[in-house]
Amino acid sequence: MIGEDVPGPVRWEIQMHEPCSRVWICTAHGRTATPVDPTALGQAVLAAYLTSRPAPYGETFRVFLRTDTGSHLTLTTDQLPDHGPNADPALRDALPGYLREALTASDGPLPVSGRA
Repeated sequence: MIGEDVPGPVRWEIQMHEPCSRVWICTAHGRTATPVDPTALGQAVLAAYLTSRPAPYGETFRVFLRTDTGSHLTLTTDQLPDHGPNADPALRDALPGYLREALTASDGPLPVSGRA
Protein backbone atom coordinates (compact mmCIF):
# COMPACT_ATOMS: atom_id res chain seq x y z
CA MET A 1 0.00 0.00 0.00
CA ILE A 2 1.33 3.40 -0.95
CA GLY A 3 1.59 5.90 1.91
CA GLU A 4 -0.55 8.43 0.03
CA ASP A 5 -3.49 5.98 0.00
CA VAL A 6 -3.66 5.91 3.78
CA PRO A 7 -5.85 8.70 5.16
CA GLY A 8 -4.17 10.89 7.71
CA PRO A 9 -5.64 11.87 11.03
CA VAL A 10 -7.84 14.95 11.35
CA ARG A 11 -8.36 16.50 14.77
CA TRP A 12 -11.18 18.86 15.62
CA GLU A 13 -12.30 21.10 18.45
CA ILE A 14 -15.80 22.49 18.79
CA GLN A 15 -15.45 25.87 20.42
CA MET A 16 -17.99 28.19 22.03
CA HIS A 17 -17.41 31.92 22.32
CA GLU A 18 -17.73 33.23 25.87
CA PRO A 19 -18.93 36.82 25.41
CA CYS A 20 -18.09 38.05 28.93
CA SER A 21 -14.44 37.01 28.82
CA ARG A 22 -14.19 37.22 24.99
CA VAL A 23 -12.45 33.85 24.69
CA TRP A 24 -13.20 30.65 22.76
CA ILE A 25 -13.75 27.65 25.04
CA CYS A 26 -13.41 24.06 23.82
CA THR A 27 -16.71 22.24 24.42
CA ALA A 28 -15.91 19.01 22.57
CA HIS A 29 -13.09 17.47 20.57
CA GLY A 30 -12.31 14.41 18.53
CA ARG A 31 -10.17 12.86 15.86
CA THR A 32 -10.51 10.49 12.96
CA ALA A 33 -8.54 9.08 10.04
CA THR A 34 -10.56 9.58 6.89
CA PRO A 35 -10.14 10.50 3.24
CA VAL A 36 -13.16 12.85 3.54
CA ASP A 37 -12.63 16.49 2.64
CA PRO A 38 -11.82 18.40 5.87
CA THR A 39 -14.34 21.15 5.04
CA ALA A 40 -17.17 18.62 4.67
CA LEU A 41 -16.03 16.85 7.84
CA GLY A 42 -15.96 20.11 9.80
CA GLN A 43 -19.42 21.08 8.59
CA ALA A 44 -20.81 17.69 9.58
CA VAL A 45 -19.14 17.78 13.00
CA LEU A 46 -20.45 21.26 13.80
CA ALA A 47 -23.97 20.64 12.45
CA ALA A 48 -24.27 17.31 14.28
CA TYR A 49 -22.99 18.82 17.53
CA LEU A 50 -25.47 21.68 17.38
CA THR A 51 -28.28 19.25 16.49
CA SER A 52 -27.43 16.90 19.37
CA ARG A 53 -27.64 19.48 22.14
CA PRO A 54 -30.30 21.91 23.36
CA ALA A 55 -30.51 25.15 21.45
CA PRO A 56 -28.05 27.65 22.91
CA TYR A 57 -29.13 31.11 23.92
CA GLY A 58 -26.99 33.67 22.16
CA GLU A 59 -23.92 31.43 22.03
CA THR A 60 -21.60 31.37 19.04
CA PHE A 61 -19.92 28.14 17.92
CA ARG A 62 -17.16 27.18 15.51
CA VAL A 63 -15.09 24.11 14.71
CA PHE A 64 -11.31 24.18 14.40
CA LEU A 65 -9.71 21.33 12.38
CA ARG A 66 -6.06 20.29 12.10
CA THR A 67 -4.75 17.77 9.59
CA ASP A 68 -1.61 15.65 9.85
CA THR A 69 0.01 17.87 7.21
CA GLY A 70 -0.06 20.81 9.61
CA SER A 71 -2.81 22.71 7.85
CA HIS A 72 -5.77 24.01 9.79
CA LEU A 73 -9.27 25.21 9.07
CA THR A 74 -11.87 27.11 11.09
CA LEU A 75 -15.55 26.86 10.17
CA THR A 76 -18.35 28.90 11.70
CA THR A 77 -22.08 28.29 11.74
CA ASP A 78 -22.43 30.80 8.89
CA GLN A 79 -20.50 28.36 6.71
CA LEU A 80 -22.88 25.44 7.27
CA PRO A 81 -24.95 24.41 4.26
CA ASP A 82 -28.65 25.27 4.57
CA HIS A 83 -29.65 21.80 3.42
CA GLY A 84 -27.70 19.91 6.09
CA PRO A 85 -24.43 18.03 5.79
CA ASN A 86 -23.59 15.55 3.08
CA ALA A 87 -25.15 12.09 3.47
CA ASP A 88 -21.96 10.41 2.24
CA PRO A 89 -21.50 7.15 4.22
CA ALA A 90 -17.74 7.77 4.53
CA LEU A 91 -18.49 11.13 6.13
CA ARG A 92 -20.90 9.62 8.66
CA ASP A 93 -18.48 6.77 9.42
CA ALA A 94 -15.77 9.32 10.26
CA LEU A 95 -17.89 10.77 13.08
CA PRO A 96 -18.11 9.43 16.63
CA GLY A 97 -21.33 7.60 17.49
CA TYR A 98 -23.17 10.42 19.23
CA LEU A 99 -22.60 12.79 16.29
CA ARG A 100 -23.44 10.09 13.74
CA GLU A 101 -26.74 9.42 15.55
CA ALA A 102 -27.58 13.14 15.52
CA LEU A 103 -27.16 13.24 11.74
CA THR A 104 -29.04 9.97 11.23
CA ALA A 105 -31.97 11.09 13.40
CA SER A 106 -32.31 14.30 11.40
CA ASP A 107 -34.75 14.24 8.48
CA GLY A 108 -34.28 16.91 5.86
CA PRO A 109 -32.63 20.20 6.74
CA LEU A 110 -30.92 20.31 10.09
CA PRO A 111 -32.35 22.80 12.58
CA VAL A 112 -28.97 24.36 13.18
CA SER A 113 -28.93 26.61 16.21
CA GLY A 114 -26.16 28.89 17.31
CA ARG A 115 -25.98 30.83 14.08
CA ALA A 116 -24.56 34.28 14.49
